[in-house]
Amino acid sequence: MNRDFKHWKEAATVILASCVRNCFLNRDSTSTQACQPPRSVPKRETNVIHSWLEMPVFDYAVLMLQRSAKSSFLPHAQVFPGGTVSSSDFSSEWIQMFQPFCKPPNFKLGTVRQTSKRAPTLAMDRRKLGSEIPGEVAFRICAIRETFEESGILLVKPNASETCLSSQGAIKLTQYGQKELIHWRPLMRKNAANFIKLCKQLDCIPNIWALMEWSNWLSPTYMEGKHFDTAFFICCLQEIPFTVQDGYETVSYNWMSPPDFIDGYNSEKFYIPSPQWYELGRLCRLPHFQDLQQFCHHRALEGCERWLPIRLLASDGYAILYPGDDLYPEDPDYTGKKEINITSSKTLEQLRLEVTKLHRVELRDPHDIMLYVNIEPQYKHLHPLTMGSCQNCHL
Repeated sequence: MNRDFKHWKEAATVILASCVRNCFLNRDSTSTQACQPPRSVPKRETNVIHSWLEMPVFDYAVLMLQRSAKSSFLPHAQVFPGGTVSSSDFSSEWIQMFQPFCKPPNFKLGTVRQTSKRAPTLAMDRRKLGSEIPGEVAFRICAIRETFEESGILLVKPNASETCLSSQGAIKLTQYGQKELIHWRPLMRKNAANFIKLCKQLDCIPNIWALMEWSNWLSPTYMEGKHFDTAFFICCLQEIPFTVQDGYETVSYNWMSPPDFIDGYNSEKFYIPSPQWYELGRLCRLPHFQDLQQFCHHRALEGCERWLPIRLLASDGYAILYPGDDLYPEDPDYTGKKEINITSSKTLEQLRLEVTKLHRVELRDPHDIMLYVNIEPQYKHLHPLTMGSCQNCHL
């Protein structure tokens, strides 16, 4: 694991998106019901959507888990499954288990085209830290392990010679006995190394090829408590799998469409942290599952930037600045040793009108967010499309 940046603990999370054929998810539950065929949004309305009547029907859902009130990090929050990287995720035993199918250095994940700005947590040579497992493999193993611990969903492939390593298309999960899986979850919570034992006993390997690189977020230094350097991946599933919260870190789960989650946040039904809110907004631009799959596959090897959100305090609220904004620091302190805040006596509007390049969200209260962005997204990615009180403003 990376010891260079002690302020942030390395972590991984995965956005699980599942096809929901001929139905949409009820916003108040995880049940499904019949619906009309999806409608397209008129092109003139694709930047700002003001009501649910104008929204296309989404034919897929994503998984979010509600963290326990006792959690030391983001209590009560809705988050994607994931957690902190363990030394066992970098264990050399994985090399032996993957040996029949792939070998270091990149385990047939493909070579990311990005070079100079590749997220350090994924790009660094882990051999300097004593591991032959590269970060892009270990972080996927972490995300798969944590997803199983928190939701009971096991993203693995059978350990068989005919195993396909292609990441094209949605994956169908291998079925295992629920009693056996329930047995392993508390064992893995006690010791992450038990994931290796699980894979050996079930004769399977983590399906690292189903997880595609999506983004990399650093916890803002203005946040109290723990701070994480988190790799975000995305994985497309053919159908919603059996899901159950662990009752320890997570107390409930929801499979809902991205706009349903945004709507729940806007109406103060629940809290969604800003990285998850931003990523849900990106998904809102892709209402159809087939388009989402094609987009993920198209940019799978493009890479991603490391984003450290910076807070801008104004007289009437505050903004969160992202890379590319004119007020974003040229050289932010990635060591995390000091808190970075930009303070001004001007209003948010005044500060916005004084600059040319915008990539920020403005907040006047926790559930009143406005996103302003007029720069091109990097690495063939998307800017968010947000609804209701959270409007996406392209200037």
